[in-house]
Amino acid sequence: MGILNLTPDSFYAGSRIGGIEETVARGRTFYDAGALLLDLGAESTRPGAQPLTPAEECERLIPALIALRKALPEALLSADTRHTATAQAALEAGVDIINDVSGCAPDEGMLELVAATGAGYVLTHAQGTALSPTPLTDPTTCTEQVIHDLLTAAHHAEACGVHPLQIQLDPGLGFAKSAAVSLQLLKDTARLAALPYSLMIAASRKRFLGELTGQPDVSQRGAVSLGAALWAVQAGANVVRVHDVRETIDALTLFSRLNTNEDN
Repeated sequence: MGILNLTPDSFYAGSRIGGIEETVARGRTFYDAGALLLDLGAESTRPGAQPLTPAEECERLIPALIALRKALPEALLSADTRHTATAQAALEAGVDIINDVSGCAPDEGMLELVAATGAGYVLTHAQGTALSPTPLTDPTTCTEQVIHDLLTAAHHAEACGVHPLQIQLDPGLGFAKSAAVSLQLLKDTARLAALPYSLMIAASRKRFLGELTGQPDVSQRGAVSLGAALWAVQAGANVVRVHDVRETIDALTLFSRLNTNEDN
């Protein structure tokens, strides 16, 4: 999944996109490089980010989404949002997946909308909000807590009519979690992948990777992000959400070839 940020305050300046034409160009580059999904977001989820109203979010998101859908009719498109109104507008504009970053607490009507449309639904774990997080800090219990919360939320979604095959779980690395907790969750990818749902890992360029490697500058976290993606895939993740699509595809191509019996 290639990340397309329409947010002027995204934590990684190198991922910010200035307008519709740039969205289409970068989306085409990612798609041509091998990204199977393109994720468009218009509201930053970085700690302390100023929240948007659905109207403000749609003003940024929907024109770019319409243009990208027209330019890449075969691509799978995802809208990164926590607002039901935005999700509905995105689905009407041709998006395939709602990447819900509300943190196991969906907006009113979100699950019913997903159930009615049959859209894919990414359920992201977090506690609190970007403005008021309640962090997980204990790496010895975090995986059990996250699994419990994700399964509870997924079962609730099913009770609202969402089919299990629509659901993909995201443990929310970096979402209201200490660096030690995010690292432990990444380490436990295989446990998360064993749950009865698809799994997405989104570690790309996040702060916990910078703390691990001593790289406070997000622009220097490309290499460690590739390592995280390779680890996640070999541990069973179905999707990795990344900023650096071509580099990740190249690394995964080598990884895949080394894990086959082909001679060349």
